[in-house]
Amino acid sequence: MNREKLQEILRNEQINESAYSLIAKNFDPDEALCLRQADGLWLVYYSERGLQTGKHVFQSEAEACAYMLGQLRADPTVRLHKAPCGI
Repeated sequence: MNREKLQEILRNEQINESAYSLIAKNFDPDEALCLRQADGLWLVYYSERGLQTGKHVFQSEAEACAYMLGQLRADPTVRLHKAPCGI
């Protein structure tokens, strides 16, 4: 898997685009899971107020994308359409 395929999957699964960033910019978005390439490695981390927390380092883009997909799928707060409450 690469970033383009990951983006396609995330859109199909209706993951809010503000919850993640797959493209390197001059700054990281606030409160988002980020995927970056640096020095031949792939990084996945949470960006909040300019800080990078929970950083994981991967040897390949495929490994980083798979990890990021798993993290976003596990977070019910990032979906655009939530299941209705059973009230």
